[in-house]
Amino acid sequence: MLSLPGHGVFLSSLLKKERITAPEEIFVCSCSTNPEDFLHKGLFVCLARPEEKIISEVSMAVEHGAEVVIVRSGCQASVQENFPDALVLEAADPRVIYGKICQEFYGNPAGKLKLIAVTGTSGKTSLSYVIAGILAEAGYPVGLIGTLGVYDGQTLTPCSETTPDPERMAELLAKMVENECTHAIIEVSSVAIEKRWLSGLLFDAVCLTNIRRDHLDYHRTVDQYRRTKMQIFKYLKKDAIAICNLDDRVSDAVLHLIDCPTMTVGMYPTECMVSGMLVEQSISNQVFYIFAGTDAVPVHTHIIGNEHIYNCLLATALGISWDIDLKTVVRGIERVEHIPGRFEQIDCGQPFGVFVDNANTSESLMAVLKTIRSVTPGKVYCVVSAPNDNDRSKRPLMGRTAESLCDVTVVTQNSQAADEMKSGIKGREEDNAMSDLIHGVEFPENIVKCQNRREAIVWALSNADADDTVLIISSDNAIQNTGNNRIADRQFVRQWLYENQPCVDTFWD
Repeated sequence: MLSLPGHGVFLSSLLKKERITAPEEIFVCSCSTNPEDFLHKGLFVCLARPEEKIISEVSMAVEHGAEVVIVRSGCQASVQENFPDALVLEAADPRVIYGKICQEFYGNPAGKLKLIAVTGTSGKTSLSYVIAGILAEAGYPVGLIGTLGVYDGQTLTPCSETTPDPERMAELLAKMVENECTHAIIEVSSVAIEKRWLSGLLFDAVCLTNIRRDHLDYHRTVDQYRRTKMQIFKYLKKDAIAICNLDDRVSDAVLHLIDCPTMTVGMYPTECMVSGMLVEQSISNQVFYIFAGTDAVPVHTHIIGNEHIYNCLLATALGISWDIDLKTVVRGIERVEHIPGRFEQIDCGQPFGVFVDNANTSESLMAVLKTIRSVTPGKVYCVVSAPNDNDRSKRPLMGRTAESLCDVTVVTQNSQAADEMKSGIKGREEDNAMSDLIHGVEFPENIVKCQNRREAIVWALSNADADDTVLIISSDNAIQNTGNNRIADRQFVRQWLYENQPCVDTFWD
C-alpha cells in the first residue's frame, strides 16, 4: 500500500496526464490495489475484471476507508450506483494508472534517473552485470534491479521477482535517487510487461538479448510470448535507443517494428555496427576482439562462451551510444570476473572442470553445453533438473538437449519438488518434473536418475576424472537443501570439493 502519513496528493494532480477528470479539492493520503488494506482518505485502484468481483472488492475497500475508486471502463455507472458516497472514476486499464500513481507518490524517481531496460529470453542478468561494470568504470553511480537482487547504490538485497511490481519499483528507484545513483538497470520479464508493471517508467535505452521460447505456462503460445516481449518498445523516451542482437533470428525478423534509433551487434563477419570475433578459448578464460567502426580492441574475460560475447557486444553498443570510449568499455567488461550462477566456474583446485549455470530453456542449455564440449578433452557430465515453473513443454526439450551433448546425463528433481518431499507433500512437481525431462530423451536407460538433488550432484562430482567437466544446471538460482538450511548449489559444490578432493602435491614439486 502507498501511504503518505501526515500529508497527501491532490487527486487532480495524480491524474492530470491520464485524461481522467477529478475534482481539484479531493486530497488522497493512501492508495492500494488490495481491498483489504485500510485506506485513510484513500484511493482504491480495482484491478478485477468480472463485474461481480469488482463490486465485491470495491465494497471491501470502501468499508476500509477508500473515498475514491478507479475501475475499468464500462463499470463506472454500476459501481457508482452501488456506492453513492464514494467517487468512482474509470480508466481503460487501471493497471497502467496504478503504475503511474506509484511513481507520483514517490516523487517520480524514474524521471530522475537514466533507465536501461534489459530484456530477452536468456542472458538478462549477465548483460545487466556487464552494463553495470561499464557504467561504473565510466564513473556513473549505478543501481540494478534483477533476478539476483537489487543494488540501490549502497547495498545488495534479495528480490523475489525479476521485475518488481509498480509500488516496489517506485520504492527501489526512489532509494537509488536518494543514494545519488544516476543510472538504473532493470531486468524486464515478459510477465512484468504483460501485467503492465512498467507503467510510469520511460526508458532511455533497451537492450534485447534474444527472443526464443519461454513462459508458455503464462503466455500460452510462442507467438503471444514474442508479441509481449516486443511491447517493451512502448516504454521508450522519444530520444531512446534500442540495442539488438542481429544474430538472433527472431530479433532480426522484428527489427523493422522498432520505431526508434537502433544499434545492432553480431559475431564477425557481419555488417552490424558492433561485432565480435573469438580468438582463443579455454576452460577458464577467452580472448575475443570487439570491432566498432574502424576501431578494434582485444578483450580478455574469465567468463567463456559466445553468449557472453554477445552480452559484451550489446553492452559495448550501449556504451558507445552514450559516448563512453572503447578503452573504458573494455575495462568495464573485464572487471566483471564472474556472475553468480551464470556459467560460473567453480575452481577449488580439482583436476576437472565444474560449472554452475541457470539455463532454463533448451536453447540456453545447448549454448552452454556446446561451449563446454569445445574446451573439454574428457567426458561431459550434466546434472539437470526441470525449471521451477509450470511450463512443462520445455522440459522434454531440455532432456533431449542434455542427452545429445553430454556423455553422462544425471536427471534429478528441482528445489520445489525437494521442498515438497521434505515437508511431506507429494505434489505435482515431484510427480512430473523428472519424468517430463526423461520423456524427451531417446535412450532413457542410459540416463542416471536420482531423486535426491544433493546426491545427484555428489555422484557427478565423485565420478568425474581429470580432463572431464561437470555442469550443474540450477535454473531456480541453485537452491540446495542440507538439513534445515538452504544453500546455493555453487556454495554446496565449493564446500564439497574443498572437503573431498584428494590432496594435490604439485606445490612441493
